[in-house]
Amino acid sequence: MPYIRSSRKRGFALSIVLWIVAALLFGIATLSSLSKDTIGLSKGLQKKLKTELTAEDVLESFKFYLLTASYDNNSLQNATLDDFRYKFPKKLIVDGRWYAISRDINISITDVSALLHVNYASPKSIAFILTDNDQRQLRYTIADSLKDWKDKDNSVSLNGAENSKYELQKGVNYKIRNNPAIQSVAELRLVNGIDAIAEKKWKKLKQNFYYGNGSAINLTLISAKYLAYILKLNSIEANALVNVRKQDLQKFIESVNKLKTFDDDMMGFFQSRAYKIKVVVNFKGARSVLTTIIDFRKTRDHLYTVISYKLL
Repeated sequence: MPYIRSSRKRGFALSIVLWIVAALLFGIATLSSLSKDTIGLSKGLQKKLKTELTAEDVLESFKFYLLTASYDNNSLQNATLDDFRYKFPKKLIVDGRWYAISRDINISITDVSALLHVNYASPKSIAFILTDNDQRQLRYTIADSLKDWKDKDNSVSLNGAENSKYELQKGVNYKIRNNPAIQSVAELRLVNGIDAIAEKKWKKLKQNFYYGNGSAINLTLISAKYLAYILKLNSIEANALVNVRKQDLQKFIESVNKLKTFDDDMMGFFQSRAYKIKVVVNFKGARSVLTTIIDFRKTRDHLYTVISYKLL
């Protein structure tokens, strides 16, 4: 009997030990898994930080490129930086096209004279850029709603919207501005009609606008669609002018100057020297996008002024 009891005790003790060992192994496996996750997150964070720091470094170098570049109607030229850290092109067209600086770095630059200022562009101009030719009703809705958004009265335009429509029909918790001074491109998205545009399409369309110091429209940079609108041309005439622009810029300028619809008070052929710059950096699955507007028109105290800055 003592031997049986002793065997039972040893068996019970062994089972306890095995359970403890199993618990320890489980704990070790859990800690190992957590450690791997932590290491993975740390590596991911390190890659993200690298892309952000690289984007900022590219921008600082690009500022120097811009400050030392010469420029004409629609481009920048800088052939003095052959041994520079980043291989920026010797010539850049400032219409928003992308340039590959390296396998992992791309840059885009747009003179704001190619864009529509959210305060100075007319509601009809903005509505035109935001819609296609088969969206005439939406075009009228956006134009009238934007007019109502900016004017100080509470009289609703034919296709527009005042506070009552936003409060009752849309159920939003903001009031319309009732002031011409729109504060950002994002504010346009709140306006009746513009809020109905699909998100994917809006992300693309909003690239046509900017907020900052104003500028005359540069006809050497704008799209054929906007060229047709602003000069009151049909699409065939506008596309023909764009083809001339690609081949002979001076001939394009001469042709536009002859048009009765050309208004040198609001449009021209020159850069503003204020640029919307985008830098995209990819590194082993991590990605950072830096977007900024910098005005390189010198002031008494500054070589340039940063209007906006965003790093994602």
